[in-house]
Amino acid sequence: MCDILLAMPDTTAKKTIVFGKNSDRPAGECQVLSYSPGGPREPGDEIQCSYVSVPQTSPVLATIGCQPYWCWGYETGMNEAGVVGGNVAVFTRSLWDVVNGESLGLTGMELLRLGLERGHDAQETVGVITDLLGEYGQWGSAVRGQDHREGSYDNAFIVADRHEAWVLETSGRRWVAERITEGVRSISNELSIRDQWTKGSADIRDFARDRGWWHPDNGQFDFALAYSDHEHYPRQVSHIRRMRTEHLLDHYRGGIDVPTMMAMLRDHYEGSFLEGPQFHPFLPDFLTICMHESPAGFTWGNTATSMVVEIDPADPVAPPCWVCYLPPCTGVYMAFPLSFLLPDTVTRAGTAGKGVWPAAEAPADGFSPVSLWWRFHRIVGAVRKDPLRRHKEVREVLDPLEQRYLKEVGEIMKGAPDSRNDKLDTLVQEEVSAVTGALEALERRWNLTTEPIAEE
Repeated sequence: MCDILLAMPDTTAKKTIVFGKNSDRPAGECQVLSYSPGGPREPGDEIQCSYVSVPQTSPVLATIGCQPYWCWGYETGMNEAGVVGGNVAVFTRSLWDVVNGESLGLTGMELLRLGLERGHDAQETVGVITDLLGEYGQWGSAVRGQDHREGSYDNAFIVADRHEAWVLETSGRRWVAERITEGVRSISNELSIRDQWTKGSADIRDFARDRGWWHPDNGQFDFALAYSDHEHYPRQVSHIRRMRTEHLLDHYRGGIDVPTMMAMLRDHYEGSFLEGPQFHPFLPDFLTICMHESPAGFTWGNTATSMVVEIDPADPVAPPCWVCYLPPCTGVYMAFPLSFLLPDTVTRAGTAGKGVWPAAEAPADGFSPVSLWWRFHRIVGAVRKDPLRRHKEVREVLDPLEQRYLKEVGEIMKGAPDSRNDKLDTLVQEEVSAVTGALEALERRWNLTTEPIAEE
């Protein structure tokens, strides 16, 4: 489960583009920040993904992204050209239509990273993704520990650059894409493009008609209605979240900035009619934007990473990305430039290390004190044991740090572009050191050991 929110310049406080995504994954699936340098690649090189090898192109763009420890792709990422994007799972009739005949292909995470490495703007990135989709397909488990039938899904994407954004929604090897130049937009785990799109697969209508999913006599073709899997995947897991993100974006319209995007990604329906009398984020009544594993298991997992990016149309330099580990209501957003100088602790997974495996064969990861993601995972587990008291203590420790970083990054971004990355690199070291110290203080206060607290 994932949510992506987008605000174009006519809706934001500083006439910028503000992008935000929560990547929701199975509890305990470590997701780290990864940097990949740009430049030339060796002729004949192959990129080994989970199920297929893809010929390398040269040169490629430098990228930074949130990467599950077991795969090559990104859940959310940005490249040196200032293109930012993320994917969400969607469930379409093609998943059942091709189960007996489709060969293994690329995951949505791999499609996103390949698009960012090769796309100099949002439209080119979408073109890279759709070309690869047509050639390789997207069948194959993208959920660690699950087989292909259980863990496969189709993908939707939002990709943005300095001037426009695109919503791309796919079903098997087919797709439609909508160009966005104004307003707000969000996607969750359901198809959202209906009868209006900018471009798409040439046979998008004919394929649906031939499968009996749509008939011309029924009127205007509706992509979401025709291709959504209404039988096996109820929209109750996604539709409430999508309606909530649309409501929040409309509520903040005209004043959206980085802090408000962070607030939206921390949302649990506070102040709405869904905030019931027994509600608490760690005892969720519904799937929320800031995702928490429910004791009853119905929420499937946690937000593994959250990313916010603000793109200034007048700034030629790629902006920093704000990244938070685990559910953002228990975490802190830290600013990272597109740089190879990432602190080791933010790039480290746990006991399994990083690698590229088929999802069903990926080893289980476990707690390691050198991994900042796992340190936050332990804090989340501790808060779940005493949420009313410990959640407040987390925010008392982390909120002042986040407010300080927002102010400091704001000052840095006012300076000359050629001096920013050095200052941001220095700030990153200070951020990570201070956040690690804050977590250690909480661990001492709560008498945590070096062993992880098991999530119940």
